[in-house]
Amino acid sequence: MATPDNFIVAIEIGSSKVTAIAGKKEPDGGIKVLALAQEPSTTFIRKGRINNINKMSQCILNIKERLEKKLQKNICRVYVGIGGMGMHTVANTIVRNLGSKMEVTQEMIDSISDENRSSATPDRDILEAIPQEFKLGTQLQNDPVGMLTESIEGRYLNIVANSSVKEEIRNCFHSANVAIADLPITVQALADTMLTESERRSGCVFIDMGAETTSVAVYKNNLLRHLATIPLGGANINRDIMSLQIEDDEAEKLKLMYGTAIADNEDETQAAAIQLNDGRSVKFEEFCGLVEAREEEIVMNINNQITLSKYTKESLIGGLIVTGGASNMRNIKKLFETVTGFDKIRFVRNINLQVRPPKDVPDFNRDGSFFAAIALIDKGTENCCGGDLGTAQPQIFPTEEQKAEEERKRLEEEERLREEERKREEEEAERLRLEEEQRLAEEKKKKRSEGFRKFFNKMKKTLGDLVEEKE
Repeated sequence: MATPDNFIVAIEIGSSKVTAIAGKKEPDGGIKVLALAQEPSTTFIRKGRINNINKMSQCILNIKERLEKKLQKNICRVYVGIGGMGMHTVANTIVRNLGSKMEVTQEMIDSISDENRSSATPDRDILEAIPQEFKLGTQLQNDPVGMLTESIEGRYLNIVANSSVKEEIRNCFHSANVAIADLPITVQALADTMLTESERRSGCVFIDMGAETTSVAVYKNNLLRHLATIPLGGANINRDIMSLQIEDDEAEKLKLMYGTAIADNEDETQAAAIQLNDGRSVKFEEFCGLVEAREEEIVMNINNQITLSKYTKESLIGGLIVTGGASNMRNIKKLFETVTGFDKIRFVRNINLQVRPPKDVPDFNRDGSFFAAIALIDKGTENCCGGDLGTAQPQIFPTEEQKAEEERKRLEEEERLREEERKREEEEAERLRLEEEQRLAEEKKKKRSEGFRKFFNKMKKTLGDLVEEKE
């Protein structure tokens, strides 16, 4: 089947499944889905992290082959969403004392940003650095370029994760011989397609409740202010139910049929027991107690992250915006109201993008599992088409000689940056030296002037005394 030669491929690595979409951005801003694929991931993904590289690599190969067969095109690169346990934000401040009033330049801002980036530790990667504001003296500015100041303080919110996260993903895709175009942060991509401009500006909490993790993102004045990933999700409820000697598939079914975040009067009138497939029965009260306890734990952890953001309910006028498969629980809105105190809660079951699904997939995205991949496509900019299927493909990953050349260039670039920093420090030292010399000269001149003044005053007094004696 003939398809356009310009499309974007996005892959979301989830704890229950790996999802991929090949899509084309339309002139009206919509996305036309050309091909899609899903593979279960419970055996090699745990809480958003890869724990079996071989299985993950095979999964990537399977997905790539399925997409290419549908497209009749080679895929040369993909966008891969990054998330999972351990990802969170850390505030950082970079201060520059300029000594005298100077105009803030873009080069100065870039230098401060580079210094912030360099604050990453060996065990933590900075996935993204988000400028919050710049403090010039006592004033806060979002865009300080062109303004005069004696000091500048750059405030950043760094999204960090374990340094092995990117490495694990890259190793898997390298093994599958699939190049990565970029690694967008999944929860940010989702928030961009689900939040309104008003919600981001007035302040809100975006909550994505997944299978094994729950992401919490706080926005205010159109900026991300706090992000954390909680290692709890819908799968935890399933495992609690499975402790009653119930299989996973049946646990999921019973959760959806009988589970409730908060029991109400109607629940109390339910039958005393729930019948299982094997003929056994479970007390309704016992079953609901397990579900309620875990749901309450998840929502309490969410509320704790809101507290840690230092933004209050009163300042987050947009309220809570909740999405994800684990949010499809009866009475969960009531639980959020009870635990968080928020009364403005919006559950999102769609995205703010016009999506045109394939005609041969009538139930496309009925469960919302493709939302993240669609949001990642919206972030993509590079063409992922590698030509007609069956044609020879260029070398995706560098040879040893190319690696050596890249390493040489990298070392040269590092040396160039060090030299620039050395020159900058020398220039700064020279400027300070000249300023100190000028200060000392002015001080010496002032002292000399003061000496002359004292001398003449003394002479004047002496002459005056002589005149008085003669008289």
